[in-house]
Amino acid sequence: MLFHSRKLPANINRLISEFPEDVQDFFLEMISAERSSLTIANYAYDFSLFFRFLKEKNKDIESLDAITIKRFFRYIENGYERTVYIQNTDGEWITRKHFHENTRSGKQRKRASLRSLFRYLVTAQIIDKDPMQAYEDVSLKARSKKKVPVFLTMEEVTRLLQAVQSYHNRKTTISWIKSRDTSILLLLLNTGMRVSELVNLDVNSLQKAGDSLRIVIMGKGGKERMLKLNSVVVKALEQYLHERPSSTHSALFLNKNFTRLSRKGISELITKYVREAKLPPKAANISPHKLRHTLATMLLSNGENLRVVQEILGHSSIQTTQIYTHVINTEKDDALDKLATIQADIL
Repeated sequence: MLFHSRKLPANINRLISEFPEDVQDFFLEMISAERSSLTIANYAYDFSLFFRFLKEKNKDIESLDAITIKRFFRYIENGYERTVYIQNTDGEWITRKHFHENTRSGKQRKRASLRSLFRYLVTAQIIDKDPMQAYEDVSLKARSKKKVPVFLTMEEVTRLLQAVQSYHNRKTTISWIKSRDTSILLLLLNTGMRVSELVNLDVNSLQKAGDSLRIVIMGKGGKERMLKLNSVVVKALEQYLHERPSSTHSALFLNKNFTRLSRKGISELITKYVREAKLPPKAANISPHKLRHTLATMLLSNGENLRVVQEILGHSSIQTTQIYTHVINTEKDDALDKLATIQADIL
């Protein structure tokens, strides 16, 4: 019997149907806990990779041990093929394979997803011991790498926004696409919302409050926050909503097929305008999340309170927000400037 939830896309339901029944129950628990469909989909992709590896090794959940888990992580260390289901025009399910790089964040997510699964299976008394715990006890811990967030300067932000105008001046394009893309960039730069939050916005996410326009954002863990939009964003959105094609779809941002714009669509449009702007190498690989970094850095550079920035970004912990203080530490800048004065006297 196929696993089915109306809250999940058909291809994710199809993927979950391949898992053991006890693992399918884990997904039902996730749905009951109102985890986002994106989180559930990521878990499904991670588990699909894991259970296919177990099948190749003739292993099942009950016979799992730390060595098998270690071999799994070694197996995917340098990248892996992900199998996805799609339906053809006849409604038949077919598979497609895509190669994925195993990034640092990807490794962390796979560990976290398996950790959650095994904790559930132990609690539900499906298995006696948590093999993930045994694996982590004997594994060497990777060295923590703290990277300074990549962000755009104000000059680069200006070039990026101007690139929308120049791109559409050069090409024959649909007018509402231009106003849509301008609105998207301004929203990302002025609210710092995550791309998952952006694509899930509906028209009714915009709410009038007197003379102000506010936006309701559904964040991680179902946490809702409301942010006021400044006059520049409001003007861009009003232009887009005026030109937006009539559609029965509730999504705020539509694609060319008049359905909800996807995460991939957002990434592609940012890449397009980054190229148009001819940004320097550091900024050339700007992603939607790096525009979030840009807002955080600009707010803190302008002297905004760390707690306020935390609330704007929707961080559950202020420690996450503090990573941005590394790039705007004016005391460090002053100390290095003083060195230049001393060295100039010497030379």
